[in-house]
Amino acid sequence: MQKDKLKSLWEAAAWLGFGAAGMAMTFGFAGPLPTFELGAAFWPQIVLGGIMATAVILGITTYFSGPASETVDKGTQTTDLPDDMAAMSVTRKTIAIFAIPLVYVFAMHKLGFFLVTPIFLPLYMYLLGVRKVRTLISVTVGLYAAVLFLFVKLVFTPLPQGAGFFHSLNGQFIGLLQ
Repeated sequence: MQKDKLKSLWEAAAWLGFGAAGMAMTFGFAGPLPTFELGAAFWPQIVLGGIMATAVILGITTYFSGPASETVDKGTQTTDLPDDMAAMSVTRKTIAIFAIPLVYVFAMHKLGFFLVTPIFLPLYMYLLGVRKVRTLISVTVGLYAAVLFLFVKLVFTPLPQGAGFFHSLNGQFIGLLQ
């Protein structure tokens, strides 16, 4: 078996294990809530079920896929990244990819979800290589609207509102949405 194929199978197994462990943790919260009949564990179980299903699909497709063809000439391989991003070392970019979500979570609890998310989404997409302004704006607006609709209108789940002045500001924003 090829080294890349084995690596992908291990990755699928790790995600399947992660999903199963998370699913096992949610069974203690399966009872109904006064405001949400399906219970606190419903949405986490949906997400974890999706992770597990995707891991199984990844494992199956990796196992049954043929050998990967090596068509890239190593001498002429180029990158699609602009010069400023190509010059950034892999280590700095990797650290940024993991650090920015941590900063996002911290800022979300201080400033609130509604103020931080529209800044985080395009910044993170830019870091991951999206450069078209139209794409950055449309994905940010669409995803932000979908999350607000899901949590504020359908599920009635409070999102972090921040502290102090930002708590009041986010509360007024929620009032406008409802």
